[in-house]
Amino acid sequence: MPGYSFTEQLDIPLLLVILFFLFFLGLVYYLRGEDKREGYPLESDRTLGTGGRMKVVGFPPIPSPKTFRLMHGGTVTAPRHEPERELAAFSAYEFPGSPIMPSGDPLVDGVGPAAYALKSDTPDLTNDGSLKLVPLRNHTEYHLEETGTNPIGMPVMSRDGSEVGKVVDVWVNAHEYFPRYLEIETNIESGGKRVLAPVAFATIKDSLGVIRFGQLTRAQFSRVPPLASPDQITMREEDRLNAYFAGGAFYDGSPIEDALS
Repeated sequence: MPGYSFTEQLDIPLLLVILFFLFFLGLVYYLRGEDKREGYPLESDRTLGTGGRMKVVGFPPIPSPKTFRLMHGGTVTAPRHEPERELAAFSAYEFPGSPIMPSGDPLVDGVGPAAYALKSDTPDLTNDGSLKLVPLRNHTEYHLEETGTNPIGMPVMSRDGSEVGKVVDVWVNAHEYFPRYLEIETNIESGGKRVLAPVAFATIKDSLGVIRFGQLTRAQFSRVPPLASPDQITMREEDRLNAYFAGGAFYDGSPIEDALS
């Protein structure tokens, strides 16, 4: 066996390659730990079945808590303890990890496609600290494009072809300048209240002069989550509102023909 030292086979390029792989492995370990600041330990049937003794963490472990300073004041610590949510749902099968099925109204309870996160119950703000989502009635400096359709005053139709109200205002994103929600004044049969509906779920039929939401029936429109304040929407309310409309078509039993097509 020829005699030679290890250093004779180690040159600068090989050393740089070794250092690169060590750095890359350390970076992956660090990033994999940092992304566990949200959502860990996982909510697992194994945790419930062992009375909380088994935590689903994986490798690497959850990092130590870190405090972040928010742009508009205040702090938030992650990871943080979050209280368990009571869901009106049950396991579809007996084995661990089986999907859950709604036992009540899935749109209200927030299950499956209608699920929403418990985000901060405060409004989203722009860089200067003002509200990001605002109604046009409070901000005359914003207006809708004159060459497009103005939805204000147009009647609103539900999935089953019923008129549920009319559009009374438009909420816009004051940071990126585009319409985000339609404010609808519902009629008595639909609850007799003002609710917001995402523009992304609206079908504006110019030829008929109506706006249709094909996700919700008239009965479901009466249960659209209301806002705590008439002039602002919090991030939690926004996530819940979008989830309600997103889950409408999925959880609505038998198909209903489009009465406006």
